Amino acid sequence: MDWLIWIIIAAALILAEIFSVSFFAGPIGLGCLIAAVMAKAGFSTSWQLVSFGTSALLLLLIVRPLWKKLMVNPNKELESGVERYEGQPGTITETIDSSSGQGRVKIGGESWRAISDKNIVIEVGSRVTVLRVEGSKAVVSISENP
Repeated sequence: MDWLIWIIIAAALILAEIFSVSFFAGPIGLGCLIAAVMAKAGFSTSWQLVSFGTSALLLLLIVRPLWKKLMVNPNKELESGVERYEGQPGTITETIDSSSGQGRVKIGGESWRAISDKNIVIEVGSRVTVLRVEGSKAVVSISENP
């Protein structure tokens, strides 16, 4: 009957992990599953506790840091939203003239309406850096290294 208790605890912890996404309850729940297997195999309560403690600790110390590292996204290419364009280089495809509100910049493979950060005219072919995106316009600055 011990194995059933371990299974119930494991299910509760794994369910908690699904809703928390902290990768803390999951390894402990997997430790409970290992203890449940030990209980079903006929091992004593002390062996069940040792297997639970050891497996849960190892999973927390080894797997959790790896998982958390994978969850942090250092790769800008995988980012979504306009923040991914900040700091990106671009090329002017239509002269930027802030007084008339005209201008386009190519960032990666996309064309954006653009304005200058200093309200200056920037000619076609100039290399720029995207400072930020305001609405549907990219605010750009002339690049120091064209």
